[in-house]
Amino acid sequence: MTSSKNTQLALFSLRLSIFILMVVWAYLKIAAPVSYAGDGAEKAGIFAGFYGVSIGQSAVLAIGIAQIIFLLAYLAGLFKTITVGGVLLMNAATLLVSMPKILNPFEQPNLLFLASVPILGASLAHFLMRKDDTFLSLGK
Repeated sequence: MTSSKNTQLALFSLRLSIFILMVVWAYLKIAAPVSYAGDGAEKAGIFAGFYGVSIGQSAVLAIGIAQIIFLLAYLAGLFKTITVGGVLLMNAATLLVSMPKILNPFEQPNLLFLASVPILGASLAHFLMRKDDTFLSLGK
């Protein structure tokens, strides 16, 4: 099946917009690792608060760097099953750990977490149509 130019452009726009969102999250792990790791004394980090895992700032930096490399491959359209699938899994994990806040959207600042629902939908659509995502893609 060949995809139309509109489909190719739509899938590229998904790839680009999801990349922009996720690369900012990955960059924050490098720019502000204490936010994700916690300060080690009284303030728990994002990993402990949402994922129930306590990790150090060095591990957060390594995760941030690995995510950026992974996301650059995603943006380039390489290894689509792995990269698009990985992005889908990361977004699914974010949605799952945010579920208590998503289910209570009217408590401040929980409404922002509701945005993870359409992000997961966009990631799923991109995964299902990954073979048609050929515009500015280095992979097949």
